[in-house]
Amino acid sequence: MLRRQFLAGIAAAALAPTIARAATDYAGDVSWLIDTMARRYVYLPDRHVDLEKLRAIYVPMAQGAVDDHVFLGVLEGLLAEFHDHHIEANTNNGDSPQLVPTGAECWAGFKDGEAVVEAVRPGSTLAAAGLRAGHHIRTIAGMPVRDAVAAHGPKALSAADPEADDYTLRVLLAGTHRARRIFTYADIDNVEHRIDLPPHERGPDAPLLTLRHIDPEIAWLRPGNSLGDTGLIAEFDKALADVRHVRGLILDLRDTPSGGNTDVAEPILGRFISKKTYYQRMFAPGPHKSFPKDSTLRWVRPRGPFMATNNLVVLCDHWTGSMGEGMTIGLDGMGRAAIVGTRMAGLCGATDGVTLPASGIGVHFPTLRLYHLNGTPRERFVPKNYIDLASTEGEDPILARGIAVLRNMPR
Repeated sequence: MLRRQFLAGIAAAALAPTIARAATDYAGDVSWLIDTMARRYVYLPDRHVDLEKLRAIYVPMAQGAVDDHVFLGVLEGLLAEFHDHHIEANTNNGDSPQLVPTGAECWAGFKDGEAVVEAVRPGSTLAAAGLRAGHHIRTIAGMPVRDAVAAHGPKALSAADPEADDYTLRVLLAGTHRARRIFTYADIDNVEHRIDLPPHERGPDAPLLTLRHIDPEIAWLRPGNSLGDTGLIAEFDKALADVRHVRGLILDLRDTPSGGNTDVAEPILGRFISKKTYYQRMFAPGPHKSFPKDSTLRWVRPRGPFMATNNLVVLCDHWTGSMGEGMTIGLDGMGRAAIVGTRMAGLCGATDGVTLPASGIGVHFPTLRLYHLNGTPRERFVPKNYIDLASTEGEDPILARGIAVLRNMPR
């Protein structure tokens, strides 16, 4: 789970920009990063990025950077060219874009030429303002939505890429850490509304795990964006002991946007199996390698004190990210759970970190492709019990369907 650090002002750079520029080879950092990603970024063939055009645009911009704050803006622009929400710097400032999905309150994409809201995060300020799945975005910061996306989208593509437009739309709607979020949308009656809200702010930390009984036979377990906290393992064990004799469990992974790590996820998965079991495929493309023949199977071993034999439903949505996505496809691939929800965050692969040699800024990007056991790329997984939030009603249609699916499972 990557936590970004806020970039503090540097007095020396502000007072003497020419000294700062001479002391830090920002242009060298850009060239080094492009070369590194050309070798190691495993999704590069899917991204239609012209690396030489990228270099021609961003090396001169980096040469003109007078301090770390200016360079960070150049670096963020460079990273956005790859239109991959799983690529990020470990540093941010007030002008930095919010992370998607962690800092995003809605999920949207283009459909038949329209910018359509697919989901709004429950309890968010956008939900309180009336935005709903199925609404259409009309303008962003006063610009028609298509113009805004074109103005802020990648500049070094070798071919048109609809995924780049969707990426840019989501980043613009999430906003930055400092600027107000201003956009308009049309509701289902085509009535236009204006949103003018302060930047998204992270709320108080949720508990590591929330346990609630739906009824005497069904228990609901929800990790609070805590799949990177080893304390969750003990909390999960305690909860499973408390609900050992219920008929069914709902594992709600809809609050895991920041992902986590296998040191936490695999011990949890191990509570639901009785023998060593594979749960996902990993693949590093290279010369003479082919999928799935050269993929590696990731496995998990059972972990006591007892196997949780309860019927199991997993809930997911666009705020199910990274390790949450891995747990979801894993439980599906093991045949251990029914999956209910929307598409997930679609965070590509497993990431590794590098440190830019001159500025010292860290960058994470995917270096390993991940797949469902059946060969479906993790980022393309669609639940068998898919919920179209734009055509459903009720306070929480995903949970409602999950309960119905669980009740229909054989005892």
